[in-house]
Amino acid sequence: MKKEKIEQALKLLGATNIQPHKRTGWVISRCPLGPWRHEGGESGPEVFGVRIEPGDPHTHCFSCGWSGSLSDMFYTMRYLNKHDPRVSVKWGEVHKLIEESEQDLEFDFDSPDIEEMLFGKKEKAHIFPDWWIDTFPPAWSIPQARKYLQQRDVPFKVAHLLDLRCDTTQGRVCFPVRDFQGQLVGLHGRAIKPDVEPRYRMYTYAGKNNPVHWLGEEWVDLSKPIVIVEGPFDLTSVYRVYRNVVSPLFANPNVEKLFRMADALEWITFFDRGKGGDTGRERIGRYMQKDHVIHHLKPPEGRKDPGECTVEEIAELLDGLVKLDDFLID
Repeated sequence: MKKEKIEQALKLLGATNIQPHKRTGWVISRCPLGPWRHEGGESGPEVFGVRIEPGDPHTHCFSCGWSGSLSDMFYTMRYLNKHDPRVSVKWGEVHKLIEESEQDLEFDFDSPDIEEMLFGKKEKAHIFPDWWIDTFPPAWSIPQARKYLQQRDVPFKVAHLLDLRCDTTQGRVCFPVRDFQGQLVGLHGRAIKPDVEPRYRMYTYAGKNNPVHWLGEEWVDLSKPIVIVEGPFDLTSVYRVYRNVVSPLFANPNVEKLFRMADALEWITFFDRGKGGDTGRERIGRYMQKDHVIHHLKPPEGRKDPGECTVEEIAELLDGLVKLDDFLID
């Protein structure tokens, strides 16, 4: 997205103090999430940045720790404002800007330098030390977290294989995120109590995280069909019957994130019912259909997302598209 479009989008989202950074390549402002995530409802004047780059640009707040694409910011703000109205935003205009920026972006997966052509020289991942994850106890060992997992039909075997942890201070079940080499690159936490905001938290280490990585890189086999779901508990649900499942941790992954899975030739989307899932299916179809085999699945009637589906329902949907694994059930 070009600088002028970024500035326009930030203005529509209610950000102030919008200006290009002295270091070229970023537009900075107050954090648009200030009304919900910053004390007093407003961040400092130069804590939030949007990177000037092709497609859906990366955003980061150095104060509250938010990190993700501009579309991630858009959907997060819209969700928060729906449940706790604090801003007046022309959501349709912002969405149109993001869509236009992505439609202008076309690329060839066969190009050997495509990543650097699109996104510039690749930055090394910010590695989290393994000792850090051990400060979070196994989720199954904490009664509150174990009860929550059982309520969500997550068997012990799945919790153990995914190394689920618990943030006992904030009351969150946490999913370690590791890259293709098995290096720890993040931790994604889901609040146990329904009234805690934000529901999901992407943890940082030394003030940094790695929003481009997928949950599932550690175990995914790109030579087999991959099932793509929206959230971590959708992943645990599918994992019970088919282990080659991954999650971008957001409903609408940006182009850079999609490219990380480009070596998998057969994709099966299994997104939520509703507008968010429809947008995700449309985006993946738009960018990946040319060079990949794409199948789109939806939860059966009466189920909002894969996380609500039974083992039998998921097995029936996937049967014929993949070779199912042994079922993991208690």
